[in-house]
Amino acid sequence: METNTHYIEKVYERLLEAITRGELKPGERVRQAVLAERLGVSRQPISHALQLLRHQGLLRDAGKQGVEVTPVNDEYIFHLYQARVSLEPLAASLSAERIKNRQAPEARVEAMRTALEIGHENLSSGAPVYLMVKADSRFHMSIYQLSGNSAVSAMMAGQWPHLMRSMLMVLDHPAVPTRAWEEHATIARHILNGSAAAAAEAATQHVERARLELIDRLKNTSRS
Repeated sequence: METNTHYIEKVYERLLEAITRGELKPGERVRQAVLAERLGVSRQPISHALQLLRHQGLLRDAGKQGVEVTPVNDEYIFHLYQARVSLEPLAASLSAERIKNRQAPEARVEAMRTALEIGHENLSSGAPVYLMVKADSRFHMSIYQLSGNSAVSAMMAGQWPHLMRSMLMVLDHPAVPTRAWEEHATIARHILNGSAAAAAEAATQHVERARLELIDRLKNTSRS
């Protein structure tokens, strides 16, 4: 059972990575036989992994053809950003409060610092867009975990694959990654200073700016 679970997790992570990186594109069919041969596993863990991804809304049934990658749902992404406008400032504020009150585990603080460093290193080296997106996810997840609010972490962990797919369409603009990581640095600075109100405000401005840029990009994409 443990071995089978290991294979399911392995296949799930490989497919999730391929979807969030854009290697498996919206509408692309995913065939069990091909995956089993490519990954060197039986069809059983493939089937379970596909079911998990279907449950997340990242795959959908495609009739006799099996399953396919679900297209990015603009309305759902808009709703996610509406939720983030509330959740991100909360997480940033709680994180700052924990640091101010010396309740934050050092490992969590260091995880946020490391995530910020990785993002800036990727930015300065001209890393591929998918790596920038992955670093963005890592930074925000580090704040959720630092906040100590397990509900925020659990809710957002399941949603970041959807956000990452949408961000692939935005972060390819030259100015966007630079601005995003400047804003990340500002959020982190306020958190590390224990300034809850300032951290929350910086997080609000960051998410709102990202939301408006995404809406604009999605609208332009739909027109083309």
